Amino acid sequence: MIIDAHAHLDERILSVDQILERMTRHRVDKVALIPFMNDPLPETPKALLAFMRTLMDSGAHRLAYAIHDKFYTAEGDLKLNGRVYKIFAKPDNALVAKCIQDHPDKFLGWVFLNPRTTGDPLEELERYRHVKGFIGVKLHPHWHRYELSRALPIARECERLGWPVLIHLGIGEAGKWQALAAACPRLRMIFAHAGFPTYSREWNAMRDHKNVWVDVSSAYISESLVRRAVKALGPERVLYGTDAPYGFHDRDGLHDYGAIRGWVERLPLRSGETEAILGKNISTLLDLHANP
Repeated sequence: MIIDAHAHLDERILSVDQILERMTRHRVDKVALIPFMNDPLPETPKALLAFMRTLMDSGAHRLAYAIHDKFYTAEGDLKLNGRVYKIFAKPDNALVAKCIQDHPDKFLGWVFLNPRTTGDPLEELERYRHVKGFIGVKLHPHWHRYELSRALPIARECERLGWPVLIHLGIGEAGKWQALAAACPRLRMIFAHAGFPTYSREWNAMRDHKNVWVDVSSAYISESLVRRAVKALGPERVLYGTDAPYGFHDRDGLHDYGAIRGWVERLPLRSGETEAILGKNISTLLDLHANP
């Protein structure tokens, strides 16, 4: 079974029918969807992405953070090419709930929570955890701009439920996942985009925390970085993802579901190890064999 563990439902860019067509074309069995959280963005220049990856991974964090902060308004929205793009404080989980109910054999869902929003995020979790097909919680301290320790109540509830948490780590206090690991030793965490933004620093720290994985989604990373992550962590701790519909474009201008799939299939691994990354790891993590 091939499972895309990290994709977004954003029908402004890619409709459900188009997702299903691409799943068939690229032999993807299931996709775990996350609600979109921002206005549609222009494509980030590849040279800029490569430059920022190099800075973050090299340890030049202060310079990288200073450059990074220039792309945000005081309100926390994105500034790109003279325009402001809204980041939504409370992504709409109802959109994903409907999709997984309409296509239960094709889609799973992550409940997107933000501890900074008004109201109680645990109420939102309670509302959606009973919807069949939801598998865990997504946190984005990077764009929602909060100290990761603020998510401790969510982490504790996920630990109690046996739900994993998919985290797009942030900078500084927004990336200190060790606070969650210390308070919730049984909590399973997945770090998006190979541990963005500091990559190898997270891989080194993960060696002492066996209930932590990375996914290899998004144009935030590269094929060479994926190879390094697999070498550092082993294929058993890496999950396939796309970050669809963002970052890669096919000849029709829509998302290219084969891009990161190709990165994984070209890894110098045994076939069983490749299959683990493409689906078996997340399937085992979610116990999908027992609960298809």
